[in-house]
Amino acid sequence: MTRVWQLLALGVGVYLLILITSFPAAQVTARIQDQVADLSINGVSGSVLSGQAAQLVYQGLDLGPLHWRFRPLSLLLGRVEYHLELSGPDNTGQLDVGKTLTGRTYIQDMDIALLPDRLINHYSTVAIHTSGSLRLVFDELSPDEDYSGTISGQLQWQDAAVLEPINVIPGSLVLDVTTRDGLLVGSFDNSGNLDVSGEVTLSAINEYRVDLTLHPVADINNDTLDLLEENAVRQPDGSYRIDKSGQF
Repeated sequence: MTRVWQLLALGVGVYLLILITSFPAAQVTARIQDQVADLSINGVSGSVLSGQAAQLVYQGLDLGPLHWRFRPLSLLLGRVEYHLELSGPDNTGQLDVGKTLTGRTYIQDMDIALLPDRLINHYSTVAIHTSGSLRLVFDELSPDEDYSGTISGQLQWQDAAVLEPINVIPGSLVLDVTTRDGLLVGSFDNSGNLDVSGEVTLSAINEYRVDLTLHPVADINNDTLDLLEENAVRQPDGSYRIDKSGQF
């Protein structure tokens, strides 16, 4: 009798494994779209363990094709985790996304390259022509809605330049991003040709604070100088201070 139960348990285990392996990904992605606002996953094929989507769109931003692969070793840590890869012509990269037993969703080991034009103009009300390359490099990204969670990473804009409607060449900028006391915080440390230092903060109710000091190089162009004169306060040492706050 014991032998019968062992064979029965083995048969049930094999059946469940086959069922999970072949479970259509489209059924799962449909539920994900229902739970995550402004998310569209189109052209889904494959299974929940390994599959792809022809198009991933978040908040109206087309991120191109998506590939995913289940990471079974994450189960040993009490997590359900997937490795995702983006392979669009305008953005490439990878990240790991998962959920803990307590229901906390997290993203880690993110490294995604984007064209700055696409990202900036997606949120800007004014058409802006930029150049350079933008990378999002985050060890962990789980901010929660009230920014009480954890963020640790950088926005790296290499060879940054704004070409239109004005000509500003800030050079390579690095923004360290984290959370602090319920705020999303971005910090500059003597970054780029403008030697930017200071921080920008944003609250969960979209209250912002900009506290930056800029030490532009001697050969700064007229467009950049005019922009600083209009939007910053010149200091006795020749630097410029931006100290503004408000709410979106």
